[in-house]
Amino acid sequence: MKFLKPIVLFLVLLALGNCAELFSSKEKDSNEDLILAALFAGPGCGPTAVSGAAGNGTKYNFAGCNGDANVVLSGFGFTVSGVSFNGGIQGTSNSSTIVTNASSLSETGNESKAGMEIVYVMSQSGSSIDAMLQTTSSLAGPGVRLSPTSAQWLNASVANAFGDKTGSPWASSVSVEKTVCLEVHKESGDAHIFGWSLPCNQVDRNNYEFEEKDATITHFSGDRIGLRISNAVVKSVTIYSSPISVQ
Repeated sequence: MKFLKPIVLFLVLLALGNCAELFSSKEKDSNEDLILAALFAGPGCGPTAVSGAAGNGTKYNFAGCNGDANVVLSGFGFTVSGVSFNGGIQGTSNSSTIVTNASSLSETGNESKAGMEIVYVMSQSGSSIDAMLQTTSSLAGPGVRLSPTSAQWLNASVANAFGDKTGSPWASSVSVEKTVCLEVHKESGDAHIFGWSLPCNQVDRNNYEFEEKDATITHFSGDRIGLRISNAVVKSVTIYSSPISVQ
């Protein structure tokens, strides 16, 4: 049987070589995506750490991005569909989506939390952005639908009027930059959805502008943040790593 040892050794080395080549190829592809993303990550494109009155987080600037949105945003940790760069992330329908690849919770556990700030411009009166917090890769779960002048809470893609605090309409965001701050808490299995039509660092963290306390959500098992962008441009998104609300 000794004559078989060189053959077995050769086969083992060949298999290891093939595995190494496979992993090297995957690593190379991943590195190329990151390098391509970095090429476009100038002052107006890419992630930066932020801190302020609302807490700590990561701000993703998109206003200065160029090139292939799929490649660049993949390098930043997002999966996208049907979007392009045009002064930010431009979407044209509810099929234009972006979602984080990893957990984006500010607090984990049974009473999990997620918060975000969005800076955007609507293109027309029928524009909308669905901001999904504690969502899945398919954008199931709770969220907030933003129209040019108001917000509604979401169960997946089904919009409902805020009941506990309705908020007041704001000045139209058609062709005008607008910033909103949103947070979703899981509380006893239901969603506590609330927000403000202001930058997160300027809000009264004890007093919500619009709120739904006990929203029943069909599929409430996600830990990501995502957007559906219909006839609008998203200039930046800040994902918070600490809760915004102090309640």
